[in-house]
Amino acid sequence: MPGSILGNSVRRVEDPDLVRGRGTYVDDIVVEGALWLAFVRSPFAHAELLSVDADEARKADGVVAVLTSGDLEVPAFHPFFAFNDACMRPPLAIDRVRFVGDMVAVVVAESRAQAVDAVELVDVDYEPLMPEVDMEAALRPDASLQFVALGTNVVAGERDAEGDDVLADAEVVVRARIENQRMSVAPIEPNVVLVQVSDPDDRYDLVVHMSTQMPHGAQRTFARVLGIDRDRVRVITPHVGGAFGGKAGVPPEHMLTAAVARRLGRPARWTETRSEAQLSMHGRGQVQYVELGLARDGRITGLRCRVVGDAGGYGGFGGAMAGGSTRHMAQGVYRVPRFAYESLAATTTT
Repeated sequence: MPGSILGNSVRRVEDPDLVRGRGTYVDDIVVEGALWLAFVRSPFAHAELLSVDADEARKADGVVAVLTSGDLEVPAFHPFFAFNDACMRPPLAIDRVRFVGDMVAVVVAESRAQAVDAVELVDVDYEPLMPEVDMEAALRPDASLQFVALGTNVVAGERDAEGDDVLADAEVVVRARIENQRMSVAPIEPNVVLVQVSDPDDRYDLVVHMSTQMPHGAQRTFARVLGIDRDRVRVITPHVGGAFGGKAGVPPEHMLTAAVARRLGRPARWTETRSEAQLSMHGRGQVQYVELGLARDGRITGLRCRVVGDAGGYGGFGGAMAGGSTRHMAQGVYRVPRFAYESLAATTTT
């Protein structure tokens, strides 16, 4: 097939370095004077955030700063793409935490070990609330609300216009409830970012090395959220140890690393631990109610899908997939003459 990789031998330029162990990942990059970040994370799935006492942590060896939401002027934003502006995620929690691992403070220190040790000295006072970890249970009228002002846990939805019954011509109807459980992406390399705010050629106000599958989208997001001209932001992606969808967009930790570097005027970096990745790099759970209409000779006559997507604590991408790519792929490779679809995205304490 001319112009295609199919059936052709393709020389991969990245393989020699990778198979010889000569790859360079973000964590391999050494920058003198770089500060390390570690995050104070909620042990509760749902709780009011009453107070954060960081006095002892600020006295710890090597600690440069301990910052909470009120200390960093970083607005709430959509880490991947616009979903529902009423449930945008603040980089650090404000008033309430909405999943286990939600960040309430960031410790900045001269070394990674000092930052991690100081996290243990931050005293946070929580008032636990009822969690909702199941997307269908979150739709109950009496469910605990993630965003009280919304009055519901439904943050997005769509329904095809009423019309002919897509199953009207079916001789046989097969019905199924299909549960796609939440999954952990688990790449070999977790999230990692290194931010510099000085450029020898004065071409950029922000230079970001990050493990990402979408460097151009990241550039746009950094520029928009931090109020920097896009041409003054450079995003560099060296080798990436796996992504699988989990390294799309800009995680709040990355945005906070950039904000800390700008505030303190020094390079700043953060490398996710495996435990942190298991807490945060997951999603995409769905429950699908599917009705397939068939003729007795096996021909498909119609398909109706009702899909609930788990949007997580802040209306994230996983919930949006219910009304996006899940719809687009629902018919697979089959000829489906009649099709009806509806979806909901529900916030949960996950």
